[in-house]
Amino acid sequence: MSLAEPIPSSRTFRGVPSWTTFLAALLALVPLARAAEEKAEDPPYPHGDFTEDCALCHAPDRWVPAAVSKEFDHRKLSGFPLTGGHQTAACRNCHPTLEFKLASPSCVGCHRDIHLGELGVDCGRCHTTRAFRDRTGMGRAHERTRFSLTGRHVAADCESCHTPSQQGQLQWVNTPVDCYSCHKPDYDATTAPSHAALGFPTDCAQCHTTGLWAPASFDHAQSSFALTGAHATVNCSSCHASGRFDGLPTECVSCHRPDFDATTDPPHKAGGFPQTCTQCHSTVSWAGASFTHPPTFPLSAGHAGVSCQSCHGDGVYKGKSTDCYACHRPDYERTTAPAHPAAGFSTTCTQCHTTASWAGASYAHTPRFPLTGGHAGASCQSCHGDGVYAGKSTRCESCHQPEYDRTTDPSHRQAAFPNDCTLCHTIVGWRPSTFDHGRSQFPLTGAHVGLSCSQCHSDGVYDGKPTDCASCHRDDYDRTTDPAHGAAGFSTTCTQCHTTATWAGASYAHTPRFPLTGGHAAASCQSCHGDGVYAGKSTRCESCHQPDYDRTTDPSHRQAAFPNDCTLCHTIVGWRPSSFDHGRSQFPLTGAHVGLSCSQCHSDGVYDGKPTDCASCHRADYDRTTDPAHGAAGFSTTCTQCHTTATWAGASYAHTPSFPLTGGHAGASCQACHGDGVYAGKSTRCESCHQPDYDRTTDPNHRQAAFPNDCTLCHTIVGWRPSSFDHGTTQFPLQGAHAGLSCSQCHFDGVYDGKPTDCYSCHRKDYDGATDPNHRLAGFPTDCTLCHTGTTSWSGATYNHQTTGFPLTGAHTTLACAACHADGVYDGKSTACASCHQPDYDRTTDPNHRAAGFAATCQDCHTTVTWDGARFDHSGTSFPLTGAHVPLGCNSCHSDNVYDGKSTACASCHQADYDRTTDPNHRTARFPTDCALCHTTIQWPGARFEHDAQYFPIYSGKHSGKWSRCSDCHTNSNNYAEFSCLGCHPHSDRGKTDGDHRDEPGYRYESRACYQCHPQGRAE
Repeated sequence: MSLAEPIPSSRTFRGVPSWTTFLAALLALVPLARAAEEKAEDPPYPHGDFTEDCALCHAPDRWVPAAVSKEFDHRKLSGFPLTGGHQTAACRNCHPTLEFKLASPSCVGCHRDIHLGELGVDCGRCHTTRAFRDRTGMGRAHERTRFSLTGRHVAADCESCHTPSQQGQLQWVNTPVDCYSCHKPDYDATTAPSHAALGFPTDCAQCHTTGLWAPASFDHAQSSFALTGAHATVNCSSCHASGRFDGLPTECVSCHRPDFDATTDPPHKAGGFPQTCTQCHSTVSWAGASFTHPPTFPLSAGHAGVSCQSCHGDGVYKGKSTDCYACHRPDYERTTAPAHPAAGFSTTCTQCHTTASWAGASYAHTPRFPLTGGHAGASCQSCHGDGVYAGKSTRCESCHQPEYDRTTDPSHRQAAFPNDCTLCHTIVGWRPSTFDHGRSQFPLTGAHVGLSCSQCHSDGVYDGKPTDCASCHRDDYDRTTDPAHGAAGFSTTCTQCHTTATWAGASYAHTPRFPLTGGHAAASCQSCHGDGVYAGKSTRCESCHQPDYDRTTDPSHRQAAFPNDCTLCHTIVGWRPSSFDHGRSQFPLTGAHVGLSCSQCHSDGVYDGKPTDCASCHRADYDRTTDPAHGAAGFSTTCTQCHTTATWAGASYAHTPSFPLTGGHAGASCQACHGDGVYAGKSTRCESCHQPDYDRTTDPNHRQAAFPNDCTLCHTIVGWRPSSFDHGTTQFPLQGAHAGLSCSQCHFDGVYDGKPTDCYSCHRKDYDGATDPNHRLAGFPTDCTLCHTGTTSWSGATYNHQTTGFPLTGAHTTLACAACHADGVYDGKSTACASCHQPDYDRTTDPNHRAAGFAATCQDCHTTVTWDGARFDHSGTSFPLTGAHVPLGCNSCHSDNVYDGKSTACASCHQADYDRTTDPNHRTARFPTDCALCHTTIQWPGARFEHDAQYFPIYSGKHSGKWSRCSDCHTNSNNYAEFSCLGCHPHSDRGKTDGDHRDEPGYRYESRACYQCHPQGRAE
């Protein structure tokens, strides 16, 4: 009951008088009034809902002044650690109302933003809590901009580069980063050399560093003339005294012409030396030049050390003959051993002499007759004593016929040996000699090799000597009795059995039809050929081994009707042991069958037609097997389905492909699944065995959640636990931070089927709590994927501006959202450049955009990279820029600040060029002011009037190149209708000219008559 309620009447208290009730109520109010009175005396509580222990800041004997205890952890209580200057700041600096939770943790909550939002609200990007002007933080922040601070920039005041804009605040964003924008006064004031007057590029970094403006250093290697040698140490004025830097010639003679002209040893100018100084000189010094003779005449040996004068004493350098004879003719003519001129030697000295010395010449015989062996040490006289060198015969007999004639062992002349000595002799010497029988039709091998020629050629016959063995060895053939060659009709081709080593120990290689191997290899000829039959002897086994076949009883070959092809079981090594290759039958032996004797399977004597199915032998094993009972279970009698030939026990059944045993099933016994005795038609569905596992699972509860009973969706055959559901098979595959979550983190409500998949359904709190920017206030869509690209984290979102009507490029790509959306407007934000850059437009004076009435479509000239360095595409106007117009600045043509409606006529800019031109005088000759008739946009000089097509051909035909100025023909510069042919064609002999034209009607000795008959400048 509250005090505001009416006091109940006495009827409420069942017979109690009403005054008694009132008194009781009044007494109940006394404690409440006393408590209210005591509460009213306490001072007001200033800290709002701050509930920490007062003793952290206040003393027990006094409330003020407060003294913060060391135990007070500002970070723990507020999430904002006190560092740097914040540690010594008074509490009221940040908490003026002392209601602590009203204080903002952002810097701008306490510190006035002098940047007016241009750099965002995160002051910590540049400032630290140590001091507002702590350059350490500012330097690190600058590293993340387009302009890192180096050199003197490190110590420079921020305001020196970030000067106030027209609005008053310092300019931070889009501050130019090129040197010239700050250092234009230095550029303009520099006089040695004058940068502005000489048109130096404004890229200061080409010569200057951030450390110091002076002294500057230009990297000449970046130009087309790198400085080396003495050039590297000279100052700029040594070469650029003329004040010219751009286009200065780089050839040596442009500077060193005086050195070239003054040089007398040798005289460069008189000798017609090329002006390419680098052929002899280096950049180190003019003196001490070294000329590298060209490959046409390199200096080597004796030539290398001679002075230039010794060969060029006649002053001839260019075109000097390089053949030896030109200098060494005296040496050639006075040489007598041998006498060069008398012998008709070639004047090509290099055939015998080198550049080292004339003496000690060495002639390399031509490949037609190289000197080797005994010839190598012979003197020239020994062969050329007759003085004949050219055409000397190279045949052996031309020198060695006497040796041929006197040789008697054998007599070369009597045996009619060819006189080609090289057949037996070498160039080392006449003896010893050797004939290479390998080059004849009978190469010597074996015992033939050591025989003397006379042992085979005692009859003196060399040419046409028979080469068959029998011609020499018939006696050996006839007297041989083991076997008797003649009686057996052996061939007289001895090489079939004998070699050239010796007649005895002959070996006959059986023909491929019956090669001797195994037991046959050691058998004597008699053991098989005792009947004297060699030719046509049978090669069948039974022709020799029928007795072995007949007497064999284990098994009896004859009784079992074995084929008499012995090779089926026996080898040529011996009759025993024998082995039948069961692999060639329809029942190859494997496993335990391999070691069995024939009688264990063929005890019935049946070999041919023996059954090969397992049951024919193993029916008893099949019938007595009880684990499982094969007969009762209706197992197939095809034993190989479970058993191998190794042993009946330890059978292993390979489950059919319809249900292969893997994982946890692989180790299970047959009874574990087939304890009911059912094998054929057994269900392969998981629930047929695992329904109890499904029913008792509670995390999550399968039955309650109505999970499908297809266990394979989450479980594997390895085990019921652990289980894993492949979310990738659903409409919501798990990625990023979702991948590591447990099922209960998203499905704590027990909803699995039909669970919403949109981000907002789970992340609404993140959406509502986001303040940078405020998603709800800005009306952001609830499709989180527009900004939050991955499922890794909510923070670090990035919005793909490229999908909007304003894709970010250039400097826009690095801006924070707040730089453009500080007003909180995102949807419907204007994309026109002027909506942000109107101040840039208004303050631009070069040219003055506002005064010139430029359109506010900034993209016509500017890019998103930077406001400076704008470039207008003139090709889109009625006056595209070509030739010399291309590199001009806007002010070159628009210095009057007229852009729209500017005249495109040449004379509007080039009237002064027109007026001062005197060759020809345009104004006097009243030339049209349409400059394009003769001039191009490349340059004013070098004009070309289309004379050929309209008047007289001067650029083609016979007159091309015969004139240099218009005044050569147009002698009156005030009237170009006048012209004179006689200035170049005087025809001094007018009588001859008149005579040549006597029959030409209308002929006159004047220029106009010439043009009338010769309008194309041709004689005919």
